[in-house]
Amino acid sequence: MGIDFPSAIVLHGPPGCGKTFAVERLVEFIDWPSYSIDSNSVGSPYIHETSKKISEVFDKAIDGAPSVIVIDEMESFLSDRRSGSSSGLHHVEEVAEFLRRIPEAIKNKVLIVAMTNLIEMIDPAILRRGRFDHIIEVGMPSREEVASLVDSLLSKLPKADDLNVNKILDELTGKALSDSAFVIREAARLAAKAGKTELDQTSIEAALNSLPKDQEKKSRRIGFVWDDK
Repeated sequence: MGIDFPSAIVLHGPPGCGKTFAVERLVEFIDWPSYSIDSNSVGSPYIHETSKKISEVFDKAIDGAPSVIVIDEMESFLSDRRSGSSSGLHHVEEVAEFLRRIPEAIKNKVLIVAMTNLIEMIDPAILRRGRFDHIIEVGMPSREEVASLVDSLLSKLPKADDLNVNKILDELTGKALSDSAFVIREAARLAAKAGKTELDQTSIEAALNSLPKDQEKKSRRIGFVWDDK
């Protein structure tokens, strides 16, 4: 059918929607060597050094192909060169390095997966067809997805027979999957602290109440009081 090795993939969506989790499971499933590009691994304050480190990662991935390159927070390297937020020639050089290396890596059977919370900031030259063919929006988890995770976590713990799972799902649907995992862990900790031998509704509700409320987060302020004394 003339199908070539897949072009690069972008996953974009709000923080906590599960982009990183999805990429980790993909890498685990295909079981290829994986290489990471992020601000911690390749970022440098020195001119040319970041581009050099990016090139080294691509070289390693090509040498180890078939392999995977994971680009985390791609807006750190690949924001629009025309925007005021980009840092001059230094930034242009980094974008140019990606433009040069991505097609080469794809030809050498390197799967490239990038993630961003800010797809609107990415340079249009990077997102054109032939480099990133698949631009996939990842939304916050559905009720079904939350239920799958909660069921999996609860199956490993002793729990009360009258546990109201539907109430848990009502509270957690639309929140990050990390919140669901936290609630079950925190409920187990609270139950153990209270001397209980199983997870009960009281412990679950206490854990749910410890999650930050959206309204409270929006209204939080830091203020200063002037004291003439």
